[in-house]
This record gives sequence, structure tokens and C-alpha cells, in this order.
Amino acid sequence: MQEYYKKEDISIYLCDNLELLSRLEDESVNLIYCDILYNTGKKFDDYNDNLGSPEEAIEWYRPRFIQMKRVLSKNGSIFIHCNWRLDSYIRILMDQVFGGKNFKNRIYRKHSENRGFYKNFDSQVDVIFYYVKDCSNFVFNEIYSAKPNIVPLFENGYIEGRSEERLFKGTPINLKKINKHWLISSQEFAVMAERGEVTLIDSLPYRFSKVVPVGNLWAEDEMLDTYERITVADAYDTPKPEAILERIITMCSNPEDMVADFFMGGGTTAVVTKRLGRRGIFCDINPKACEITIKKLDG
Repeated sequence: MQEYYKKEDISIYLCDNLELLSRLEDESVNLIYCDILYNTGKKFDDYNDNLGSPEEAIEWYRPRFIQMKRVLSKNGSIFIHCNWRLDSYIRILMDQVFGGKNFKNRIYRKHSENRGFYKNFDSQVDVIFYYVKDCSNFVFNEIYSAKPNIVPLFENGYIEGRSEERLFKGTPINLKKINKHWLISSQEFAVMAERGEVTLIDSLPYRFSKVVPVGNLWAEDEMLDTYERITVADAYDTPKPEAILERIITMCSNPEDMVADFFMGGGTTAVVTKRLGRRGIFCDINPKACEITIKKLDG
């Protein structure tokens, strides 16, 4: 197996992703994003999206996810993009491979406006599963705005080990007494307090900072698909908006980190990786995907 393309810090391979994964070194990738095959049963101009039954599809994915865990760095993150056809199966598989405690979130990405389905509720979202290699050590860069936000550091309901008493400027905060629990660790709370970001409102702790809370519903205009599903898109059938990758790469990796996409498709991950100053390794079994991506990178 040889590199199909190599320029600066971007490498592209034309091969089955399992072949490439099996040859990568342990813990050599900081961030993985894959817009996987959805198993729609459709045959497109450039690939066949049919892996059989959901159970057969999951067994096809299993060795690939096992290898992805192996190559992921100790503080790395992985994002798997799928839809309703396999999302429940993928969640169970990723819990098995990465461990349920390392599940961080299920992100819903709105892909289109209402398309008028017949005799069914319209499907308007994809799912992106977000896992980390180690839930106690992972990269997550917060986004800042010009104006400060006030965000509670607690929620209702007592949870063992997360309702302990903490001191803030000599004032004890005892959430257990009022049947509440902390949303952050004591170490994170100490850092926020040291930065002057913690304030008490009615004796309860809030974060007052310019950090922008990012939810798991990504429905902004820039997250929507830019192609019509009844026509063939330019270059590739189902390109994902660059805004998705910009958010993931910016927040979950650092400059010079290694980003990987083992289902490269139209090359969106590669393009954004290069623009944001990360290194990248990408592959696809389809020559068209490689040529389209190279054209975008060199264009």
C-alpha cells in the first residue's frame, strides 16, 4: 500500500480503510471524523451503499472501530456521522469498543428543511456520535464571544459523588442539602474560580464568562446541506458542509494535531484540516473520491 497523494502534512491513500488502519501506529491520530456508509441500500454513481442487514453492517464496522480505537491518541476524540438506519446499532457497537463511560454526546445535525414525506414524519437530522479515548483526559477547546454568558454549574437531583460541598471565597456551597449536583469536577471549578469566572446567585454557583455554550442540536443555516436530494451534487453525491468539520476540528484538536477520515468521500475533512493548520491522513476505496479531494486541496 502506497500514498496516493502527499503534500506538506496531508496524506491520502486509495485503499480499503481497514488496510490503512491496520498499518497505522498505536495512538498516532488525535482526532477521527468519519461520515460512514449509512447502509441505505442505494447504488449511487460512484459507490454502493449496501452492507446487508443492520447486523451484517455492524459486523463490517466492528474491526474498523476496533482499529480506530487503537490508533486514537490517549487524549483523542472520535466522531461517527450516521443516520436513523444504523444509529442505535452504532451506539451499541461504540459502547462496546470505546466503553460507555467514554461516550460524550449524541449530536443531531439538521440537514434540510421539511421535504413533505408521504405517510411518515419527515427525517431532517443526521446523528454524530462523539466518544473520547479517555473521559478523564481529552481535548475540548471552548469557543468565546464578545459578550459574557451566565451558565449554571449545577442541576436538580442528588447524585452520589457529584453533590459534595465546595468552598468559594470562604463560603461553603452544599448542593446535597438542596438536592442538586455539580455539572463540573472540583478541579474544573477551582480553575474557573481562579479565573474569576464563578459568581453566586441566590447562593448557587454560576459561570459568568465569554465562553459560548454549544449544544448538541446543530441547526444553524451553515449546517444545512447545500445540495438538493433530487439532483446530483457537484463533485460528490452527499457532501457535508464545512461548518460541521470546522466546529469539530477547532474544538476537539489543536494546531499540528493529526486528523483522520477513513471514509473521505468528497474531501471536506481534508480541506478543513489543511485550512485549520492540522496534519491529516485520509483514505477512500474510490478513485473518484481521491481525485476530487486532491483537486480541492490543490485548487
